[in-house]
Amino acid sequence: MTDIIRKSLAELVGTYIFVLFGQGSVVAFIAAFRSTLNPSTTFFLATTFGLGISIGIMAVANISGGHVNPAVTIAMFVVGRFPGKHVIQYIVAQLIGAVMASATIGLLFGYNVANSVQFGATIPGARGPWIAFAGELIMTFFFLWTIMGVTSRTKNTAIIAVVIGIYVAIMIYILVTVSGGSINPARSFGPAVLSGILFKAQYYQWIYWVAPIIGGSLGALSYKFMYHEKGKIHYAPESP
Repeated sequence: MTDIIRKSLAELVGTYIFVLFGQGSVVAFIAAFRSTLNPSTTFFLATTFGLGISIGIMAVANISGGHVNPAVTIAMFVVGRFPGKHVIQYIVAQLIGAVMASATIGLLFGYNVANSVQFGATIPGARGPWIAFAGELIMTFFFLWTIMGVTSRTKNTAIIAVVIGIYVAIMIYILVTVSGGSINPARSFGPAVLSGILFKAQYYQWIYWVAPIIGGSLGALSYKFMYHEKGKIHYAPESP
């Protein structure tokens, strides 16, 4: 019990760091600095998101594995790399971390300033919700390929974190005008809660749960199939 509490708290911290850096940059660049979404701003946002996920992972990977993403936790369970017994604890911790980070952003910049951009929430772009859904699904599919590929080849936390950070930065470039660039239900959940758009149909927040979970699970399963990984779904931690 003590071990899973420690790991869950690590996931909370890692997710907090990522969301604070990522959404904090959106509020800072777009709202506080009164900028617009242009190539220069997109570069800074992508860089900050990439650095945020890298730092979040490096901070906690040696404790919890550094998922900081419910879609990653579920995908790792689906392919047998993570015990089902701990999936709910990890996801709850990740969501709490995201909400806490969003609340911190409101404290730092002021509620009105943060809420002028919905605390950095992800919202479908002009191409519509189904294109946003497709973008989130495809990019999370290959996100899990990237995670499984790099973690299969090295145990070096720094290398893993940097590769994942680079992927997230590129993802932001591609999806920022399509879906806002999430591939992480917790990343979308925190700002949606603080801005009050979570259950408003016109913001399509279900996309940021369904697409990453489906895309991530399919990506992990296809990687496992292509590389003939032998892991099986398990519900309890493996014996030491």
